Amino acid sequence: MEVLRLIRIFFVKIFILNIYNIVSNKKYKNIIYIINEFSRGYMNRGKNNKQSKKKNTKKREVDLFPALKNTVDGDRYGYINKDGEVIIPFKFTRAYDFNEFGLAIIKENNKFGIIDIKGNYNVNPQFDNINPYKEGRAIYTEKSKMGVLDEKGNKLRDVVYDYIGNYNDGYAVVAKMNGKSSKYGYIDLDGKEITEVKYMHANDFNDGFGLIKIKDREFALIDTQANISNTYNFEYVGSYGEDLMVFSILLGGPYGYINRDGEIVISPIYCDAKGFNDGVAVVSRSNNNIICTHGVIDKLGRQIYGEIYSDIKHLGEGKIALGLPIGDNSIFPRSIYAIGDSLGTLLTKFIYLNIGMYINGLSYGSDDKKTFFLDRYGRIVKNLPMVDGSGELRAKGGIIHANIDYSPYYLDKNNKFIYQPNKEFPLDKKYSLIIDKYKPNINYLIYIPQVKGIHDENVEKEVNSKLRKISFYIPAKEEVIDNEPNIIEDQVLSYNYYGNFQILFYKDNSLIIDLLGYYYSLGAVNGTPIRKTCAIDLLTGRFYKLKDLFKSDTNWRAILNKIISGFIENDPSYEYVFPGSFKGISESQDFYIDKDNLYIYYPPYKIGPYSAGVITFKIPFTQIEDYLNSQGDFYKKFNG
Repeated sequence: MEVLRLIRIFFVKIFILNIYNIVSNKKYKNIIYIINEFSRGYMNRGKNNKQSKKKNTKKREVDLFPALKNTVDGDRYGYINKDGEVIIPFKFTRAYDFNEFGLAIIKENNKFGIIDIKGNYNVNPQFDNINPYKEGRAIYTEKSKMGVLDEKGNKLRDVVYDYIGNYNDGYAVVAKMNGKSSKYGYIDLDGKEITEVKYMHANDFNDGFGLIKIKDREFALIDTQANISNTYNFEYVGSYGEDLMVFSILLGGPYGYINRDGEIVISPIYCDAKGFNDGVAVVSRSNNNIICTHGVIDKLGRQIYGEIYSDIKHLGEGKIALGLPIGDNSIFPRSIYAIGDSLGTLLTKFIYLNIGMYINGLSYGSDDKKTFFLDRYGRIVKNLPMVDGSGELRAKGGIIHANIDYSPYYLDKNNKFIYQPNKEFPLDKKYSLIIDKYKPNINYLIYIPQVKGIHDENVEKEVNSKLRKISFYIPAKEEVIDNEPNIIEDQVLSYNYYGNFQILFYKDNSLIIDLLGYYYSLGAVNGTPIRKTCAIDLLTGRFYKLKDLFKSDTNWRAILNKIISGFIENDPSYEYVFPGSFKGISESQDFYIDKDNLYIYYPPYKIGPYSAGVITFKIPFTQIEDYLNSQGDFYKKFNG
């Protein structure tokens, strides 16, 4: 039967070639491609149909999508259908896609749980975190320990580790800590250990193998039965994939590649080498220890793209993003990208500032103004939405999900809105807040609060002008024009800045609002969180200062200094504060209040390390009540 089938395929090929020779003048290689694709489909049609049916019985399409609503209480998420109708109310602080089991991970009251398609809790919010499902399992964190949830949301019994990675090829890396050291191993989908948890390190399974470090200068590949396939005595072995691994003979490189048998297939000549993906790998032989340029090689070490690129990213489906440097920052440059394939063909010009991964032949890209879909050749897809701003576009359940400028919304394929978050929300029946977007440059974005409803138009204008001014973050050396940073649209900034706000308190014409931001200088180890808190009387437009909370005839600064110094000296939770860094309360001290407490805070690096974040001292009013001006406007408005 197989012989007869192959004969039929042969005659079909001859038939198509004869037609081609008569009616077509395209290149011969194109028709050969078509014939081979036809033959492959014909030979595998039974097998593919069976696989397809098997997959369909497992998957469950849920046409519900997480959606955002802006409220006085902060971001709230619910779920909409394809028509934009709200099906599950906006009550979660985070919400994620429904998976193939009809479950979605949500966050409520600072804990993670799982709901079903009716919005009922499958798992009550109780975990510190839940990773997205992968291979039918989700990893949760609870009280600094990690465990596994099955496809129904049930905990796998007795599966508790200090670390659990996501599942790959049916197995997950686990770790147990003992003092400052950790030991690693693997568990299967049932949570059973397939190896002892005893290795110095373990990598995710990939292509049926897991790479482990047994001891210094001894690595090994294990198979799915936990059998050691081979061992490798090098200083470093990593990034297993497509039958090859990165290795180095000396600590810190140079790096090359070995195969599963431990044979050197590409000599260690690179200062940096990544794992293989789609038959190619990103490497660098840069002689400069600071500026590193990258290229692409195949599995024989042949150069596919020369080492001239500032950045290279695998996009999946045989595509690569190739970046060339732009801007004045020669050490940590930004990049502008073109798309190439893994065979060395450059498909586009260098015109994209951002490119996403390919999924089913579609990706997305951004320039300095818009975001759009890209086809498999890197071309803009004209019959799908193109939107203002930068971010992601994905086809999801027959509609388009856009996450643009940190704002998620939905479109149909004709570029019409199905759902978008509100840009104004009420504080009460009198006042509302408008979310004003300020984006002079692709890398500088702030959402500025603007109050609406203040009776006196001049007061409203003054309040909003101050909020706008305080919202701006102006890095050192940046020019200022009319109290705004002088940022040009096509300027290549050497930093990123994102700003937003949250309401801390509102009651009867009195508003406390946090203006938040994050500044990141290119090449820095960490960015800097920015925070400014405003306490505003919406009747008068007055912005209160810390001194307005206290009686003018008291030495309130001295008592606050004494309390904070006591925290630093006696409270172990403040042991990270730099010795001698607290110099006392300043005239422009950052602070906020609630009904019962005063909070004094300092930004990172001011009195402590970056890892400490914003350092806050909570001082109960009962501790300073003799100094408080309880009859003053500030105290009475917020605590009356």
